[in-house]
Amino acid sequence: MVDDAVQRFCQQDLRLREALGAVIFGQPDAVDGATCALLAGGHLLLVGVPGTGKTKLAESLADSTGLSRGRIQFTPDLLPADILGGETLLPGSSGDRIEFRPGPVFTQLLIADEINRGTPRTQSALLEAMQEYSVTISSHRHRLDPLFSVIATRNPIEMEGTYPLPEAQRDRFLLEVQLHSPAPEVLTRIAAATTIETQMTAAKVLDPKQIESMRQTVRRVIAADSVIDRAAHWIAATRPEDPTAPETVRRGLRLGAGARALQALILSGKVEALRDGRTHLDDEDWKKWRHEVIRHRLVYSLEGELDGLGPEEIVSAVDRAVAHQG
Repeated sequence: MVDDAVQRFCQQDLRLREALGAVIFGQPDAVDGATCALLAGGHLLLVGVPGTGKTKLAESLADSTGLSRGRIQFTPDLLPADILGGETLLPGSSGDRIEFRPGPVFTQLLIADEINRGTPRTQSALLEAMQEYSVTISSHRHRLDPLFSVIATRNPIEMEGTYPLPEAQRDRFLLEVQLHSPAPEVLTRIAAATTIETQMTAAKVLDPKQIESMRQTVRRVIAADSVIDRAAHWIAATRPEDPTAPETVRRGLRLGAGARALQALILSGKVEALRDGRTHLDDEDWKKWRHEVIRHRLVYSLEGELDGLGPEEIVSAVDRAVAHQG
């Protein structure tokens, strides 16, 4: 990879993050994580209480990149056909015909707002789309746009009328990025910017072809076998059945991270390597987003829930265990 490609990536990435930072106040880590997931070509889960800017961040990503946008407001009465589309019988002078009407999933950036309000049947409608970038309707397979990505939002505190995402679907999200409640000075900026006549929108600084090129650049970052091996051992230590897992993991988890988590570590690490102006992956790169990579993939045991274990404790225990083995 030539230096020009790295420099171009850094400039475009900086413009994108600055455009988002101009409309998403006080959430620099969320902006960095959201853009990392987009440039790595993965799906993103945004988690935060109401008013933290989850949907605004998702919409601003579409505005700033020029990606076509689809949006689904998940509710308990939503059906799979409302997402995927379906075949419709159309009458005609020469006879009736069946025509496929595509749903909102046929876009480049799909915003799945409050995804945990949809029933498991409706949530699972996205499984094939997120993994295989296609939709099968009545034995016919329909391909999605190569740039297709899902950005889902979730409110972590509401329980009534919600349905937890199944493990298989959570595993398909590259990162889970949390948005925190704004500080008072940030609240002041938000109120000043959103209570005037002019509507605040993110400036378009990139186009879909540039996003595609940036994703290709990410894939070309060199990852040495030894670096991938260390990341793989780190992921293995999050699984309670693995002999290298620390006691905290064995006692506190029923299910750890797997192959998709390792892929997420490497891809997000490659984005960080490019942001640092390098064409090769270092250990510090893949460690950058390890909390966001495993946070939504962990399934806690009864003991872990009673102890109040969270991803921070798991990551710290795994870090110590892997460092001791090394």
